[in-house]
Amino acid sequence: MYITINGQLGSGKSEICKFFKNEHGFDVFSTGRIQRERAQKQGISTLEMNKESGKDYSLDYIIDNATVEFAKEHEGEDVIFDSRLAWHFVPESFKIHLLVSPAEAGRRVFCNRVTEEEKYSSQQDATNQLVERRKLEAERYLKVYNVVMNDYSNYNLILDTTSLSIKEVCDILYKEYQEYKNGDYKNKILASPKNIYPAKKVSSDHNSDETIDIICYNDAMFAVDGNERLRKANEEGKKIIEVNLIPENKDEVEITLEELYEWEKENGFEFKYYPL
Repeated sequence: MYITINGQLGSGKSEICKFFKNEHGFDVFSTGRIQRERAQKQGISTLEMNKESGKDYSLDYIIDNATVEFAKEHEGEDVIFDSRLAWHFVPESFKIHLLVSPAEAGRRVFCNRVTEEEKYSSQQDATNQLVERRKLEAERYLKVYNVVMNDYSNYNLILDTTSLSIKEVCDILYKEYQEYKNGDYKNKILASPKNIYPAKKVSSDHNSDETIDIICYNDAMFAVDGNERLRKANEEGKKIIEVNLIPENKDEVEITLEELYEWEKENGFEFKYYPL
């Protein structure tokens, strides 16, 4: 059975694919490897490659065709596709989208990435470059395919890896994959409380259940209902919580940078990136 996995840069896709290959015998198809090899041959960074791809779509078409052909050739086999758009080209799959806070992504990449084409002067530089790459990719896919990459409705499972170890991520993914295989799967969003911004300073807990309602704004999650439940999740040290996505309403985001600083102080952590 096919799994298609994409996600924000630094969210751990490569390590997850290794896990599924080594522990569960999945074959791995990686479009990122194709991009990195091409960038290395040209002696440019992956960010520069993304900027060039915005003008020349030939690499996108090469990857698209390779993805479709590989899926045809391996029909009926266990394959995990590490690809931004495999969910689009391999619709009969368990579609996973990974999230990670920009600051944590920058830390991971700066500390662990060793390829020659991806060099960063500091952890903040890595964060800035990753945010820029994410923006460029989203713009390109919208222009070329009319696809919104951060439209959560495209996926069966949204998993935030910000506060999780690779083993914890892989255990969750494999459990959810088994549930999907059994049928009647309910799509869900599992997010880190430390990667959800309050949309308003004043608490807004209107729902009677434990659900935290979020919207996506500037490629980030904002809680529009459930501030106290979010605060409690942080106090209890929860690494992951299930949230409910509601239709985007930018007017719901009524918080200032100073108020976010206050939220950080009250909750004992720093976002280190502010999408306002």
